[in-house]
Amino acid sequence: MDRMVQTALNSMKMLMENQAATAHNLSNVSTPGFKQDIITDFSSIYLNRQEGLEPRIVSSREVGKFSLEQGMIDTTKAPLDLAINNEGYFVIQPKDGSPALSRRGDFQVNENGQLLDGAGNNILDAGLAPIEIPAFREITVTTQGEILIQPIGGQPGELPQNVATIATFLPQDDARLKKSLDGHIRFEPNVNPDGTTEEIPIAPNQQAKIITGALEKSNVNPIEEMVNTIDQMRKFEMHVKMIQMAEELDTAGSSLMRLPGL
Repeated sequence: MDRMVQTALNSMKMLMENQAATAHNLSNVSTPGFKQDIITDFSSIYLNRQEGLEPRIVSSREVGKFSLEQGMIDTTKAPLDLAINNEGYFVIQPKDGSPALSRRGDFQVNENGQLLDGAGNNILDAGLAPIEIPAFREITVTTQGEILIQPIGGQPGELPQNVATIATFLPQDDARLKKSLDGHIRFEPNVNPDGTTEEIPIAPNQQAKIITGALEKSNVNPIEEMVNTIDQMRKFEMHVKMIQMAEELDTAGSSLMRLPGL
């Protein structure tokens, strides 16, 4: 009975993690550029006999996987709404942590002239420095990521000023990208022979194809996620019943052992 209960509990743990990922996907249906978390990747771990315990095989989640499918492109015609039309990324500086990759293109300039995305992360330039934009009358962004402004007080007909170039990065086919614990996309760290990890820095290559005046929507399918939620709830209930059945069988077996003459 112990093995039956252990198997059910391990499955319930995986279902709870699946449900958490599904809920996270549903909560980001309206987030521009959000990449769906993938919850199906897992591996098995074999636990050897130790301190009198029986060997066990348990499942281990491979966290950080996400869908590379591109979301729908919505035309907004706003000058600071940008989308990427290939597998590239913008390079951002989160509020906490190292530079990361992002598909979110709902940019804005705050009162300090800093270029931020809708989550408040700094947008970096080709030299990985936060972009600061002087006061302007008009602003445009080229398909190469160059930010052009007409400064306040400029002369009529004056050529626009190039104040920065938005950093973009197009990963190679063999690049190993994953979502870190903070939800941002980075390279999967290298594991050294001594067990320590080494973070791989992001080097912009300016090869992403930018679409101006448009936003990429989330690639989450809400109907699919709702179906997954219902399916996971039913499976969870099934495993609860399995544990209850194991308890009943164990109780019945104990009762038989207590019968006189046995």
